[in-house]
Amino acid sequence: MAMRARIIVLIAAAGLLAVTIAVAAWYSSRRHAAPAAPPPPQRQAGTGVRVPAPLPYTFRWREGATRGVDLPTHISVGSLGIVLPLYPVQDMRSDPGEDKIAFLQRVRGTLVRYSDRQTHEACADICSDGTAYSVRITTVASTRYCAVAPICMAGDESIRESVHSHCPYRWGLTATAADEALSGKVLHAGESLPRCDTEHFSAADFAGRRPTWLAGRRALYEEDGPERITRYKP
Repeated sequence: MAMRARIIVLIAAAGLLAVTIAVAAWYSSRRHAAPAAPPPPQRQAGTGVRVPAPLPYTFRWREGATRGVDLPTHISVGSLGIVLPLYPVQDMRSDPGEDKIAFLQRVRGTLVRYSDRQTHEACADICSDGTAYSVRITTVASTRYCAVAPICMAGDESIRESVHSHCPYRWGLTATAADEALSGKVLHAGESLPRCDTEHFSAADFAGRRPTWLAGRRALYEEDGPERITRYKP
């Protein structure tokens, strides 16, 4: 009986050893095997959309208009032969004793409210008579672009700076006919767009005239190149 018990124990031990060796070999093969290829990325609607710098455009005035003061009626994207309407938004002038930053903070609020309501960018040349500041805000009804009209209130002159808003930070925005034209048809009217970054300048902003101001939802921003950005809290 003792001999039989020893044989049973030896057989069990051999079986356990075989199972252990098999498990170790399987684990080793899994550890050294090439990892499985990740699943292909899924492109969500409105993501990964490249927004290029706008095509060159010129402003058009009605006959008899005073350039630099009267609002242009349209912009012309000459390379495509497309004409887009330019819409007035609001004229604003600084209050007596109001400095430039305080005035632009008020402009920021107007721009943010407009873009949040209409989902379009709006913009303006910043002007001054040497004491007070003013803007004449316009839009081309574009979600991702704005044409800064070279106009001031009578008696003011441009200080060679501009201010603009970005479209709101929310889903469901789509490109407009103006986006299609100004992007050189990289964007298409009705195409879903990603949420806008309301607090950072875009590559197109940096490619434009400097310095420029961004009317962010949280703050006012000034840039004079990617390495020279100043944030002004409300």
